[in-house]
Order: sequence, then structure tokens, then C-alpha cells
Amino acid sequence: MHYLYVFLGLLAAALIYMYMEASFVKVDHIRLTKSKKGLKILQISDIHINMLRVSAKKVASVIERENPDIIVMTGDYVQRPSDIPAFLEFVDGIRSSRPIYACLGNHDYYAFYNNKSELKKFMDQMENHGITVLENKSAFFKKGDNIYNIIGVGDIRSDADDIDKALASSEANSSGDGIPSAGKRPVKIALVHNPDAVLKFPRGSVDYMLCGHFHGGQIWAPFDLEFRMLRSEKLCRMGIKRGLHKVNSINLYINRGLGNVCVPLRFMSRPEITVFYL
Repeated sequence: MHYLYVFLGLLAAALIYMYMEASFVKVDHIRLTKSKKGLKILQISDIHINMLRVSAKKVASVIERENPDIIVMTGDYVQRPSDIPAFLEFVDGIRSSRPIYACLGNHDYYAFYNNKSELKKFMDQMENHGITVLENKSAFFKKGDNIYNIIGVGDIRSDADDIDKALASSEANSSGDGIPSAGKRPVKIALVHNPDAVLKFPRGSVDYMLCGHFHGGQIWAPFDLEFRMLRSEKLCRMGIKRGLHKVNSINLYINRGLGNVCVPLRFMSRPEITVFYL
């Protein structure tokens, strides 16, 4: 009986710690240039508003402190339609004067059972709250003499991706679309939810790809058991699960995510906000 009490005490302590870790956001800085004139991007991914333990106030304070040029969001915002008001309230809580660009994740599509009409309403609501939703299309951002293509792609697990269309959109926009020519090729930044999308892109077709989806292994387990048991993605099998990698001649970054799925717990995988210097 004594051992049972010890076990239950340790289990309770572990659960309390994992619940607390889910609120300990970590800001990671990824410097891919030494220039001070490049683009500064702040990435948020996998909000999962129904199990989010990081407050909008905390995220807003990070945004103000880091002062990025743009904010990008890489999918998985809601689990069901009833989560939308809380998600939009979160967006209003972090919104600033900086442009926000977003793609959707598999949970966002599943929330509407692939009902395209309801999904469109959700994207319109996001747009009305200051987010530019990029589903297989692109937008431009200009800073100084540099032009950046922001290319959003639909989720590959939801069969919502059309990479050719997204890349064609970026090429069409490269002709100008009201953006003054800088006399050089735009820097191409893809926003996708599932990192396995990098294997579907033509080699070197974009310069950077920002993703989420894997949660970095939300609850660490030895021998990569979480990835072996719960993930079927090819990159996981290749040992590519979080952080910066070079795949298919593309600089790929896999964000650990801000929220949680299944349970509001994390272990050795703190919620992440990433700041990039491109």
C-alpha cells in the first residue's frame, strides 16, 4: 500500500508539472541572415483553442517585445465550430498593426467535416478579424528593396492542397500585381501545416517553408514511441520532427505549436513562438 501512495503521488506531481509546462511558452529565434535589413517573421502554430494554456495577453506581449514585420499562423485553430468565438477572441487579443497571414490545418478542415460552405464562412470570419487566409494562393510583402512571396497551401491530409495552383499564383504575382519590382527574384516563403508537404513541392521551388502539426512530440516518450505509434508522416520516420532542417533544397522549420491536442498537457516540448530573421 505504501508503494501505491508513492506511485499516486508521483503521478499527480507529473500531471501537475505537464499541465504547467503547457503554459510555459518559449520564444525561439532562428537567424538565417546576418543582415539587419531582412524580414522578421513571428510564427504561431497549432493554437488548438479548446486546449490552449497560453493566454492571448502573453502572446501579445511577445509580439510587442519582438516587433516583427509580419505574423504567420500555420494551422489547427479550432476543433469544432463552437470553438470559433473563443478563437476569434484570441485573435483580437493578439492583433496589432502588423499583417497576419495564415494557412489552415487538418483540424480546421475536420471541424466542418469538409463542408466547404461552412469552411468558407470560417475563413471569411478570420479575414474580418484581420487575418489574410492563404489557401493555395499567395500574397506579397515588401520591405525596403526586398519583396517576399507569402505562399499558403491547404492541408495535405485533408486533400485540400493544390501546390501547383499556389506556386502559379506566386509566379503570376511576380509580374508585379501592384508591387514595384526590386530587380531580383522575390524570396518565397511557404506556409503549410503538415511538414510532409515539403516532399510534394518541386525541389527548391520555395526558399523557406514554415510548418507545425507534429507538436514537437507533445508528451515526450522514450524511443520515439509517440511518433512511432501515433504518427504516419514520412518525415517522422526520417527523424525530422521539430526545428530547422534542409529538405528537398528547402529550408524547413517545424514549430512545436502553442496549444495542445487530446489533453492539455506537455512534457519536454514547451509551447513555442518562433521568430525568424530572413
